[in-house]
Amino acid sequence: MSFEKKAHKAGFADVFVARPIFGIVLNLLIIIAGLAAYTSVDIREMPDVDQPVLSVRTDYEGAVPSTVDTEVTQVLEDALSALDGMSYIESTSSMGSSRITIDLSDGTDVNVAANEAREIVSGALRSLPDDIEDPSVSKSDSNADAIIRLALLGDASLDTLTQLAEGAVYERLSLIDGIAEVTLRGDRANEFRVAVSMPSLLSRGLTIFDVSTALAQLRDDTALGSLSSETQTLSLRVGSKDVTVETINQLPINDTTQVADIAFVQLAPEDANVYTRVNGETAIGLDITRQSVGNTLEISRDVGTAVEELQAQLPEGVQLLVTSNDGIFIEGSINEVVKSILMATGIVVVVIFLFLRSPRATLIPAVTIPVALIGTLAAIWLTGFSVNTISLLALVLATGMVVDDAIVVVENIVRKRKSGMGAFAAAASGTNEVFFAVISTTATLAAVFIPISFLPGQAGGVFSEFGFVLAFAVTLSSITALTLAPVLSALLDPGKTLGDAEAATPGALARGFDRVMDFAIRTPLLVLSIAIGFAMIAVGAAMTLPSTVTPEEDRGFFLVQARGASDTTIDYLDTQISMVEDILAPYRESGQIETVQSIIGVGGGTSAFIVVRLPDWAERDFAQQELIAQISGQLSAVPGVQVSARSTNSLNIRGAGGGLSFAVTGTNLAEMTEAADRLTAAMAQDATFLNPQLSNNSVTAQLEVTVDDSAAGDMGLNSSDVSSLVRAMVQGDVAVSVFSDDVEVDVNVVPGGPPIDDPSDIASMSIRLDSGAYVPLSAVASLETVVSDAQIERLGGALSVAMQANLGEGVDLSTAMDRVLTLSEEVLPDGMGITFTGEAATLDGSQSGIYMVFGVALIVVLLVLAAQFESFASAVVIMMTVPFGMAAALLAISMTGGSLNYYSQIGLVMLIGVMAKNGILIVEFANQLREAGEDIDSAIRSALRLRIRPVMMTMVSTVFGGLPLIVTSGAGAEARIAVGWVIVGGLGFATVFTLFLTPIFYRWITVWGATPGGSAHRLKAEVEATASV
Repeated sequence: MSFEKKAHKAGFADVFVARPIFGIVLNLLIIIAGLAAYTSVDIREMPDVDQPVLSVRTDYEGAVPSTVDTEVTQVLEDALSALDGMSYIESTSSMGSSRITIDLSDGTDVNVAANEAREIVSGALRSLPDDIEDPSVSKSDSNADAIIRLALLGDASLDTLTQLAEGAVYERLSLIDGIAEVTLRGDRANEFRVAVSMPSLLSRGLTIFDVSTALAQLRDDTALGSLSSETQTLSLRVGSKDVTVETINQLPINDTTQVADIAFVQLAPEDANVYTRVNGETAIGLDITRQSVGNTLEISRDVGTAVEELQAQLPEGVQLLVTSNDGIFIEGSINEVVKSILMATGIVVVVIFLFLRSPRATLIPAVTIPVALIGTLAAIWLTGFSVNTISLLALVLATGMVVDDAIVVVENIVRKRKSGMGAFAAAASGTNEVFFAVISTTATLAAVFIPISFLPGQAGGVFSEFGFVLAFAVTLSSITALTLAPVLSALLDPGKTLGDAEAATPGALARGFDRVMDFAIRTPLLVLSIAIGFAMIAVGAAMTLPSTVTPEEDRGFFLVQARGASDTTIDYLDTQISMVEDILAPYRESGQIETVQSIIGVGGGTSAFIVVRLPDWAERDFAQQELIAQISGQLSAVPGVQVSARSTNSLNIRGAGGGLSFAVTGTNLAEMTEAADRLTAAMAQDATFLNPQLSNNSVTAQLEVTVDDSAAGDMGLNSSDVSSLVRAMVQGDVAVSVFSDDVEVDVNVVPGGPPIDDPSDIASMSIRLDSGAYVPLSAVASLETVVSDAQIERLGGALSVAMQANLGEGVDLSTAMDRVLTLSEEVLPDGMGITFTGEAATLDGSQSGIYMVFGVALIVVLLVLAAQFESFASAVVIMMTVPFGMAAALLAISMTGGSLNYYSQIGLVMLIGVMAKNGILIVEFANQLREAGEDIDSAIRSALRLRIRPVMMTMVSTVFGGLPLIVTSGAGAEARIAVGWVIVGGLGFATVFTLFLTPIFYRWITVWGATPGGSAHRLKAEVEATASV
């Protein structure tokens, strides 16, 4: 009797074939669970892998960087070192500002950590200078890009726009959950500016402080208490009228002088320290930064709702525009992936039909797609994962894989039916026969992703979610294949339509395949040589593959950054940014650019950035990177400032998109800066780098005022008298804040006449003595121009000098990292080193981990296969084909101009399981035949002939199911293409290797292993022998 017609053995499938409604209900429950989860599952751009981050900001107005670093930053860093969960700390001390960024360890509750940090900072206040602004702690990265940028503009004064921005708009946005900070840019409220005539003031024996003292009378907030009687309590307050220009003019300074006698008073906008424009029109910008663990998509939707509400409340002619929004990219990317899933489903169903040529046979595996995919939503919700780009990519690939098990089951059932068995018997017997193969392939795919959980940080989170979602889908597909497929096969009887006539005579294609495989088995060395040669070519191509964290993404907008010298004025910077806007203007007029928002004066007034928003992906025929390449040459020609364009990234990596970023670390800042300059010069001579530079101005010229304590003391003065005068004359003196039309307005006293813009102006300032006489400032103080550090940075508590460089044409990030390390060894002295930051740090940390993952994945799969087959020999046979498939995938990446990044590496890990899956179908059936008594050679030949159809069907369905990924466009296409080429290109070649190499390795290796089922037969024989005694 043939193997096909042996007596049916009861098994797992018999339960469901005998009770079909039970099998149908079980699968319906899976669908219901998935639909129920759909309404509750979290939707976001990426898996929740964002590292919790805290930022501590402190303003110390007028303090130079060295003072800020010593008196503020180091004090706070030392105190915050006791913070629970802190994994890394970095800081920047600049003119009048301290910024500390704290990375928290994975799993740390950012809310608890923020509260603890606030307590630590409060406790450290007594060690900080008295005149600093209280430090603020926020749950965001102080260096992070804004996720949404708004602009308020229109037919209204700047003061009106400022009131709207600071009032209704700010308050509404602050209510949105997940927002860490809303930063206003370019806001200019009105102030009462009291411009004092210094000659008039001095002729009356007065000083600028006498004017400020008089103006302070405009507001009296004295607490007067309350009056209580038996029936009521009345609170008392000082009455005050609205202040006007006339009110201030009539205010007496002394018995003979009013403010109008010595000053010109006007209600005017404050002096600008930041300018904001949108398409050339003055505006007020609002930058929205999310909390480090916030959901960008939810924030985007809430902000969109808030903008609609606010627009209805704004005065006529005023509009609130969204100039950039990461949420648009995320939503577009998710929609594109959903389209890919639908396309993949349709393609897979067509492929199945072309193979089976039977609507009934096609319907059965087609049903497994919605069951597995919808059911996976329930698993995503139960595990706390989210629907995101990565999990949806897994579902796209799963679409081609979830039908595999059902295809194997249905194909075997049809074969049983054609051999003469009844519909129900064929359904049960055919399913039971491949039960072990289905379970093995599912377990193998799941096992591939176990090592991924060992990866630390973002890489582990991204890989784990992808792997587990794919494992969920495949596991559910195997459940459906083993429960629903036999039920539907018994009821629909797909084998009946194929007729019995086809039974015996193989077709021309089958005969041709038999001849090819016979030749391959007879000439194993030739086949192996060809495979090794192909693998060597693939490995050679792979050696040149660039390594990046993520592929360059077209996110629908990019940033143009500009930085001037340390002494650059905001007006000069504004002029140069106008030149950048002129470069972008033709592209805006032609429709290639939709919105240009310029923000000038950030970073202490020496930097600016321009947000360039592009039309929707469907409305343009060019990529973001192409436009950046077109304008980069023109941007570099703008004089007086360093201008560069960069993109943002999906993983929110600090500093990503700006090329190579790193820092020179050491102990002496001056020596480190000199060494960094030498390294910059060496990099400039190397074609690997373009425009290497220090990330910030290293030094700045400062005018140092030194008080002669002896001379000052002889005149009854002290250093604070001198510094107060200089500050008031240079910066002005806000005497009081008053109410005008129910709006609080500052009253600012400033010197009138020619601007104070020269050292001699300060030297000639007059300071009043107790006697009433005046002496020039030069009599008690000296002025000297000195060079000081413009900014002091620390990484992990160590001093650092930040550097950056763009990459040369065709140079990848990993190559640039290796090259800068080589140069640093030649240039940097002992005691100094290189620390990578931004994207380079992420790549450096993930590269070593990914190699470990591949190694462990191979070992785990080998052990799982050995346990399943009860044979190391069979496991080795399957695993021997995997390296060839990996080589094929690397060649596919190389030929399509791709790179090794998170997404392509995800595909490579998955390929290990898919390759093993094809091998299992052949080896498992060959082992069944050997267990039935056939020899090794005839068993593998029969297994190939009988299993070629399901192997080809599963391969083609998986490959064609991945086609929507490589023909994709729109938001997030780069990530989908990176994964798609690994699967489509790699799996196509990998299947060829599986078919040709598996029989060769099987014939060579299994002779060293035990006979399949040998231990079970021996156990059975010994038990029967014992029972018969």
